[in-house]
Amino acid sequence: MLFLFGIGINLFLILLLFSKQNKILADKFLLAWLIIICCHLILFVAATTGAINNFADIYVLAPLFPLLHGPMLYLYTASMTNMLPIHKIKWVLHFLPFIIVLLIVSPFLILPMQEKVAIVSSGGRGYELQITINNYATLISGIVYVIWLLFLLRKHKKNISNHFSNDEKIKLNWLRYLIYGVGIIWILVIAQAVNRVSYDDYIFGTVVGIVTIIGYFGIKQGRIYNNTNVQLLNSDFEISFKDEGLINKNDDTPNYLKIDEQTTILDVEKEEDLLIKKKYAKSGLTEAAAQNLYGKLKELMQQEKFYTEPELTLTKLAEKLNIHPNYLSQVINEREGKSFYDYINTLRVEEFKRLLLIPGNSKFTMMSLALDCGFNSKSSFNKNFKKVTGQSPSEYLSVKAQD
Repeated sequence: MLFLFGIGINLFLILLLFSKQNKILADKFLLAWLIIICCHLILFVAATTGAINNFADIYVLAPLFPLLHGPMLYLYTASMTNMLPIHKIKWVLHFLPFIIVLLIVSPFLILPMQEKVAIVSSGGRGYELQITINNYATLISGIVYVIWLLFLLRKHKKNISNHFSNDEKIKLNWLRYLIYGVGIIWILVIAQAVNRVSYDDYIFGTVVGIVTIIGYFGIKQGRIYNNTNVQLLNSDFEISFKDEGLINKNDDTPNYLKIDEQTTILDVEKEEDLLIKKKYAKSGLTEAAAQNLYGKLKELMQQEKFYTEPELTLTKLAEKLNIHPNYLSQVINEREGKSFYDYINTLRVEEFKRLLLIPGNSKFTMMSLALDCGFNSKSSFNKNFKKVTGQSPSEYLSVKAQD
């Protein structure tokens, strides 16, 4: 009954995603993965009927499906975190293990039905090598993809701190828990192989739980990154930088560190990692330009309080200053010693502390003032306030009251 329930939820989610308007690439990967999960569940339920005479092929095909789950979850996670390889051929390479194992077991599929039934009834006699290859491929695939996906999410956490000022809706913690769930499945698979005991009910029960998580969080997860082009050196501000000699005209920056006119946000993510590793060596931004930009940044923050915009991003701020996001990130990192996220939220905390000193604001709640400062949730406000001051907001107010 549980598995039939899982199939029903899966079909419902497939219908929702299929009918969703303006699907992003992540939605398409999720739709494909849900179809694969649904087929896998159906094959499992069919195999448990014991009707070997009618479903002999299922006993060979069903064990191949785990080789698809890791690649599909990777493609979904990579597309959500903007770390998907540009060349689509690299997407296909993830499915090579499945294709290779399918080719290895394909001779079984063309056998007469009676021979298939006899082989399945004997536990795969004559196909021991193929079964062993599939088992090892499945275990290796599971372990590698779980570790890889957790690495991607860790890198995503670093990326959002360099590009976003609020991370409540983009941390993808739900996806981390989903990956943990996939990890539990692989632990059960390994235990099943070692102990030679069937844990299929627990494994597919966990699959049903994963499908439920996807249904609740995955479908409503919106776009995180906007891949619109960011033009470089196309503004009066940056042209004046170049004319004044503030940006090196004939630098010997290596090609892999240079930023061209068609740079996208995706490229910025990758290039920024290289720039940070090289401590922005030969970035093309001179010391005078960096100081000039830093002065304009401080002026903007002091006069217009741009940090009070809840959905402020590095790209929006860079557009306001007419500078490429890479250069702005470099200046913030070098001059403030902080990520963009920490820099903006530190300013918000300081603004909150300033508002507290105004007598007329005593009639407002702390959260009301926090929202005015740019925070978009209580948890974000509390977390960043304690990170900056070492105290919770209530503790800070208590100390201030005593003073």
